[in-house]
Amino acid sequence: MVNILQIGQVGSELSQLVHDVQDRNDRIVIESDGKPVVAMVRYEYLTGLLEALEDALDSKLLRQAIADNDAFFGFEDVLADHNQIYGSQLQVENLKDL
Repeated sequence: MVNILQIGQVGSELSQLVHDVQDRNDRIVIESDGKPVVAMVRYEYLTGLLEALEDALDSKLLRQAIADNDAFFGFEDVLADHNQIYGSQLQVENLKDL
């Protein structure tokens, strides 16, 4: 549930608003001059949202780095180079046992 309040209403109701957010998972939007300026949400909701945004940004940056880099190579390429340099026959499946 999202409640919208004017900033003047908050002072006398702050304690109750905090309980509503904490206990009922309400979301509160506080406006000033008809424009949203502050939101109140549960801390766990905020941290989960921020983590999801960071994960999405990391994925986007990784995709962009791969697309921008013609020399991108995977682990299999590194392993093949290692095998060639050291004359070994390591395979990804065998590394799980090391």
